[in-house]
Amino acid sequence: MDESISQFLEGKKFTSPETIRTFQYTLQTFQSIIEDGGGDMKSLTEFDIHHYFRNREDKKVTTRQKEYSIILSFLNYHGWQDRMNGIEYPEEKVVSMERKSIDNIDIAKIKREIEKMNRKLNGDWKKGGKMRVAVIYSLIYSGLRVSELVNLNRDDLDVRERTGTIQVRGKGNKERTVPAPKELRRKLMEYLSERTDDNPALFVSNRGQRISVRNVQDILSRLNDRCGFKKGTVHPHVLRHSFLYQTAKKVPLTTLTQLAGHDDPKTTMIYTTPNLQEVGAKLDNLYLGDE
Repeated sequence: MDESISQFLEGKKFTSPETIRTFQYTLQTFQSIIEDGGGDMKSLTEFDIHHYFRNREDKKVTTRQKEYSIILSFLNYHGWQDRMNGIEYPEEKVVSMERKSIDNIDIAKIKREIEKMNRKLNGDWKKGGKMRVAVIYSLIYSGLRVSELVNLNRDDLDVRERTGTIQVRGKGNKERTVPAPKELRRKLMEYLSERTDDNPALFVSNRGQRISVRNVQDILSRLNDRCGFKKGTVHPHVLRHSFLYQTAKKVPLTTLTQLAGHDDPKTTMIYTTPNLQEVGAKLDNLYLGDE
């Protein structure tokens, strides 16, 4: 086992022997694939990381999600996280054109519950509460991928009382600028007003570290239960889909494509296609008035 892996494992606190074995196996597999491809663990490159994940594309999504989190944690430990540029968190591919989104009523419920979860009975905010609220509002109002969200830095924001934008690094390290609506600006400014550290990351945990994809998933999982939704209803990609479906009603396709960070407008067209329920509603009155 490479020394860089040993140092990482020794410095990490594990909750169970099973977790230790999972980390060891994943990192040993990582080392093997890197070295078989001609790479060197002591001088990992962005190409090496891409090479590893290309070799894991035939694995189950849940397996690749676990590996993504472990590899990212390993790279963060050594300060090599920039070598993950362009690697997206593995998610189930949408194989049908039927939308995976939630409606405005459910969005309202999410906004209500995330605040209730993070306030004490006397109304004061819990530690990290404003950060968790800002995370959820960012997903609701920006349509960011979860990997884009956790990689944001404070200097990516330009938010003021009346206007605001977010500079996003997306797939292939391509940058785009998305607007920050007033509700999002307010939550971001409330959160940032209590930051006294010098960490460049926009979202940091109570331990003072940049939050991870897993942190976001955990927040959403607890929120999903609090809202009484079916298990797995609310996750980062569903909030992205919901934002894009709602925005598609208000902006041209070219603008939506830019906001989504898509290269091809054809990819974005799913958000402009009515679902079966909407089509059915339009057909209800198809022949009324025609004699």
